[in-house]
Amino acid sequence: MNAIYTTCTINHLSRAFSLLNSVQEYHPEIKFFICLVDTVDRNLLPSGNYDMIHAIDMRIPFFQEMCIKYSTLELNSALKPYFAQFIFKQNSQIDKLIYLDSDILLFNKLEYAFNALNEHSIIVTPHSLSTIDEGFVFDDRDFLRSGIYNAGFLALRRDLTTDNFLGWWMGKLRNQGFFDPKRGMFAEQLWLNLVPLFFENVLILLHKGYNVAYWNLHERTIVERDEKFYVNNETPLIFFHYSGAGLECFEKNNPSKTQNRYSFTNRPDIIPVFERYLTNLRRHSLPQFDSVYTITGNMRTRSGVVKSVIELGRKVLKRLVYIK
Repeated sequence: MNAIYTTCTINHLSRAFSLLNSVQEYHPEIKFFICLVDTVDRNLLPSGNYDMIHAIDMRIPFFQEMCIKYSTLELNSALKPYFAQFIFKQNSQIDKLIYLDSDILLFNKLEYAFNALNEHSIIVTPHSLSTIDEGFVFDDRDFLRSGIYNAGFLALRRDLTTDNFLGWWMGKLRNQGFFDPKRGMFAEQLWLNLVPLFFENVLILLHKGYNVAYWNLHERTIVERDEKFYVNNETPLIFFHYSGAGLECFEKNNPSKTQNRYSFTNRPDIIPVFERYLTNLRRHSLPQFDSVYTITGNMRTRSGVVKSVIELGRKVLKRLVYIK
């Protein structure tokens, strides 16, 4: 059986359900998991063909420590391999598992990746396949700082290699999952640089229709033809990664808050795929959750006191990790 999972906090559930909607369109047969870092009353969520896993369900002995020392984004990132291992252990019928960030939409089937798992244990996808001019964010130096491979996509086959990889990755992310490029850490992502060296049967996916995002738009244009999207007018668009995009991106004329190279003015070809994304976000909006910022459990961090205590704890634990 094939499966897909994503991780998020409750304020990003609208993104997770948008992803689910696109998965159901192209892969209605696939089992889909929403892996939630915090907890929510499932009766408040829409019904659908998905399973939900709360981080506390995994009973990680040091989970509370991770919640304190990591930011919400770091915690989401650090738990990716833990959720993958848990899914494999709890679902013996699942042989192939793909991870997708919640800010992704499918535009076609993932058959190429699933078929590639017949021959490979692990599949990673590079941010870019060619150099990019300096002077803007993103450029080649940003690739070096943040990692060759983008952790928004990962494909895994159930075997010993994958089991060893997940154990290794979990070990690194227990204490070394901070966003701190100066110390050689970029959450979970920078560790992927080592995967093709340390593990066998790793495929570096070079398909230009996978993981299209602002970091590779210099080599990829989007064309719509017969109600389907293509990359460079030849390769089917499989999925677009809307990293850093919000509901206000058109008003700000910026497809991502984490870059300054592109606008919808100089890249009008990406407007249709962003219109689809925003339509999905609005359709799946959950107002009771969209503006809530949480750490874990039912702890709401709107309180300044709670935020201050958590931030202090994070700084102390982070320093202890570095001392080690």
